[in-house]
Amino acid sequence: MAAGRLALLVIALALVVAGCTQPDVVTVRTDSTMAAPLPTATAAAAPVPKPEPTGQAAAMVSAVEQWADDHSGTTIGVAVLDRATGELSLGREASKPLYSASLSKLIVAVDVLQRAHTGLRVNDQVRGWLRRALGPSDDEAMNALWSMFDGPGAVTRVARVVGLEDTRTPRNSSRWGETLVSARDIVRLYDYVLTELSAEDRDFIVASLAAAPARATDGFDQAFGLRVFPSGAVKSGWMCCQQGKITLHSAGITDQQAQRFVMALLSSQPSSLGYAKARQELTDAAQSALTPVH
Repeated sequence: MAAGRLALLVIALALVVAGCTQPDVVTVRTDSTMAAPLPTATAAAAPVPKPEPTGQAAAMVSAVEQWADDHSGTTIGVAVLDRATGELSLGREASKPLYSASLSKLIVAVDVLQRAHTGLRVNDQVRGWLRRALGPSDDEAMNALWSMFDGPGAVTRVARVVGLEDTRTPRNSSRWGETLVSARDIVRLYDYVLTELSAEDRDFIVASLAAAPARATDGFDQAFGLRVFPSGAVKSGWMCCQQGKITLHSAGITDQQAQRFVMALLSSQPSSLGYAKARQELTDAAQSALTPVH
């Protein structure tokens, strides 16, 4: 019996050591939302436990990581949150800061709408700029918002309030597309929009994103990544060719009705691919992610 117990102890220690290796996909369980905690409930209202994680978020991230293994030269950050269970899965590059391109428009929108509740004057013209920046991704509208409402300060304020760990202001304060963000931060920001903003502000952002046309104001084809598939409020981002790379992102709600899964696909691809090929690559990555849940 003593020998048997010793053998079991050796096996258990071996499993612990083996488990110390760094996994490609990290999955955590959060019993609250990813954003700042809500006020403590009264003693009479016991919290409703979330369902156990199903592994779907991890499967989505794993599928993208397998896709990335076959695409050397491309950096892709992926993060998925299952809002029903609190399961958050992060890929290898989920915390890597990349240029935001137009994803910074979502940051500014959150900041402006929140500050409106504390005295900032947001009239119909400003709301029009917000709609144009979020939907057709109008750069002129974003230029106006960035200049008028302290864009760099907006990045700092939202990062602090939401708890964004990798988000930084651009080195050149006038170049909002060079704001640094990560896949995990963008997922956290979306979850904050859906759970922490007022219903009016949340619905404004979601509706503006969902109404995005196939072609942006500058003529760029936004029908790539998550937007190719039945999805909800998706923000696309593109930029070229800093350091010989195409910056191409697709992030948002993968299922409009249930709003269960939030996903961020951030990529830095060789500029030699060209935009058409880069869009197809990110669309292929999105398809690999969505296959496990469709």
